[in-house]
Amino acid sequence: MIILKPMKLSGPVEWNLPPSKSHMIRWLAITSQNEKETIIKFNGEPGDDIKSMKKCMESFGVKVFETDNKWKIRGVNLLESDIRDNILDCGNSGTTANFVTAMASLLDKVVTVDGDDSLRNRDFSEINNTLTTNGASITSNKPPFTITGPISFHRILVNTEISSQPLSSLIMALHKIKKEIIIECTGKSVSRDYSELTFEIIKKCGISVERRDNTIILKNNNLKIPEIIEIPQEISLIPIAILMSELHDVEFIIDKLGESSFLSDSIKMIKDKEKNILDLRDCSDFITPAAAILAIRRGGKIIGAKHAKGKESNRIEKTAGLLKVFGMNCEITEDGLIIEGKQKPKKPENPVETHLDHRIAMTAVALATFTGGEILNPEISKITDPMFIRKILDLVGD
Repeated sequence: MIILKPMKLSGPVEWNLPPSKSHMIRWLAITSQNEKETIIKFNGEPGDDIKSMKKCMESFGVKVFETDNKWKIRGVNLLESDIRDNILDCGNSGTTANFVTAMASLLDKVVTVDGDDSLRNRDFSEINNTLTTNGASITSNKPPFTITGPISFHRILVNTEISSQPLSSLIMALHKIKKEIIIECTGKSVSRDYSELTFEIIKKCGISVERRDNTIILKNNNLKIPEIIEIPQEISLIPIAILMSELHDVEFIIDKLGESSFLSDSIKMIKDKEKNILDLRDCSDFITPAAAILAIRRGGKIIGAKHAKGKESNRIEKTAGLLKVFGMNCEITEDGLIIEGKQKPKKPENPVETHLDHRIAMTAVALATFTGGEILNPEISKITDPMFIRKILDLVGD
């Protein structure tokens, strides 16, 4: 538990972000299959989700040599790897679980995919259904489950209406298996920036991507992994900084963001104070801080976030509950929230539950810097940002 008193901040505040877990997990997946050495560079400390992916890659036999702001990766031939104890422990990371499940499906052996209590409550039926359709045997859709491969495929059908992660996982796992892979996507795709990030990364590795309506054709003509990879900051945490800025009427400055287009349109949408309808189809991770921001501003609607129900918690339901304990009103809809405006957060009467969800926890802590309050399990924020609580406590001295 963390106990916070209301803070009075003077600005501007310099605010640093950790390395992007979306970028780093994808690069770990592809470099771990490269038998030459690759160097991954980054600023800040990687979050626990990244460390979970690293741990799983090490279970495949990958060597990771860590120094400050740099990891040296020496990969393996995935098809010849022996998984340590035949268990892949994904911790709290749903992204890792999706990726390593796809990787394990290529092997002619029995592998168990597991994680912490939060991960054990999450549903992985989308990736699992795709793999079982192509010949894998999987015992359950919730961890711990065992998967027995190898899969056999020509064309792969994958549902992208619930999450983009199954598509990204398949691409990262299958890119070296055949010279040409055909993937057909069904449903109205969500989180498209994340799948675009996957395409961007594989293109940098020499894999061509051809798209025809809902069909994706990957051609592995000249696979070559870059020797040095630079990881950008975790810009999905910018909405937390925006919330802090608006709560305290202080500018939060984040340097070295670079020119990446990843999530840029979604960030612009959240920054726009005139926007009162936020479509989170491509950025459902923003829902909790975005809801608090709208409540402080003029109110509005969050739409397109139905897939937020399947995150570390049901983020639509838990976001509404979080606003309520801080004295703010909203209404749950099928795919989002309707939020009253001009609301001032109030100090919670009781300790605030965070439901083992790092984005719920960060938003709760941000609100408590204004109201004061007791937040349970704030350390879950380490999933993305290991320094988050320290940065909050350091604000007192600003």
